[in-house]
Amino acid sequence: MDLISLRFTWFYALTQLKLKYRYTSLGFLWNFLEPAMYLLILSFVFSVVNRMNISDYAVFLFSALVPWRYFEKIVNTCMDSVVGGDWLLKKMHVSPFSFPLTRWIVATVEFLISLSVVFFIFLFLKENWTYHIFILPAIIIPWALLGLGMGLLSAVLYTFFRDVKPLIQMFLTLVFFSSPILFKPNLFDPNSLQAKLMQWHPITYFAALFQKPMYEATFPSSLDWGVALSVSLFFLLVGYIAMHRYKGRFFFYL
Repeated sequence: MDLISLRFTWFYALTQLKLKYRYTSLGFLWNFLEPAMYLLILSFVFSVVNRMNISDYAVFLFSALVPWRYFEKIVNTCMDSVVGGDWLLKKMHVSPFSFPLTRWIVATVEFLISLSVVFFIFLFLKENWTYHIFILPAIIIPWALLGLGMGLLSAVLYTFFRDVKPLIQMFLTLVFFSSPILFKPNLFDPNSLQAKLMQWHPITYFAALFQKPMYEATFPSSLDWGVALSVSLFFLLVGYIAMHRYKGRFFFYL
């Protein structure tokens, strides 16, 4: 990307943030209310159905649910970013990378606001705070890189195949419900098939990055970091290569 495209990306992201909340009655407050509403609904359902301690389960649930929703929002919003910016691509000399990057910046700003809300809620739910939470700024990086990589890849696929959107959304749903975000990893017998699947599930290690310092009061292991960074960098590289290789053909499909 050249300097013009980078400047365009930044100012376009700021414009998108302003436009997104211009005609809403609550504006940026939705970023505070949405995680709070999710917390109340899911905590109530699972505490009643599974008879879990509501405060204990709420801390566990939101430790990984908030970064997952951040990742999911990046992929879903980046998917149609190039197609949605077709009129700008045809009139301005900007890189196609600018459009998924814009969506990524917007989603990241909203995620940071949501994270502050979670901390505020945890003040009433979490009993013991430890120094392990200071590692959280570094933990955001693998999730952000994974989201950007998958977002770039989904943007390329959607530009050429518009019917790929429900397939990607179903894939994300499958990944979510098969990963230890709604349930604890130790729910299964260590020798069971489900436990073996959890060991091979990449999101297990991404979730552990937040769950361990927030819920277990420990630091993520070297395995957690190794798997999360390797997977995120792999998809970032694949997304970048796909976007760079096919960006010259976008104009024929817009």
